[in-house]
Amino acid sequence: MRRSLVVGNWKMNGTRASAELLAKGIIAGLGSNNADIAVCVPYVYLPCVGELVKETPLALGSQNVADKPSGAFTGEISATMLKEFNCKYALVGHSERRSYYGDTNESVAARFCQAQEQNIIPILCVGETLEQREQDQTFEVINEQLDAVINLAA
Repeated sequence: MRRSLVVGNWKMNGTRASAELLAKGIIAGLGSNNADIAVCVPYVYLPCVGELVKETPLALGSQNVADKPSGAFTGEISATMLKEFNCKYALVGHSERRSYYGDTNESVAARFCQAQEQNIIPILCVGETLEQREQDQTFEVINEQLDAVINLAA
C-alpha cells in the first residue's frame, strides 16, 4: 500500500519567529504515523526550521530548486545546497513559478532531475490555468507537463 504524503507550502510568508513557532506547533501536533509530513519553507528559514525538525517525523522541503547544478545563476538554489540543509523534498513546477516566473515544462523537468541527482525527492506540481480548463485543455496540458519530465529523466 502506498504511503500518503502531506506537504505544507509556506510560500513567501512569515518571520523567523513565526516559522519556528509554526514548525514547533506542527511537530507537537503530529499524531499517528499514517502519512509522511513535510513543510516547504522559504529559503531563509531552511536553517532554523531544519534544526527544529531534526530527529522528528517532520521532513523539510524547499519551494524550488535550480535547474543547473552550479554556476552564475544569481538568486537560484542548487540541489547540492539544499542537501546541506537536509531537505528531503523539493517542489518543482508550482503553478506560481510557471505563471509568474516563466518556468517552462523543460525547465521544470531539469529542476526535477537536479533534485533527483542529489537524492532529494521532487514533488512535481502539474495543472492547468483557469483559461485552459475552460477550453477543456486540462488533460492535454498535464500530459505535456508529465511528458517533459518523463522524456528528460528517461
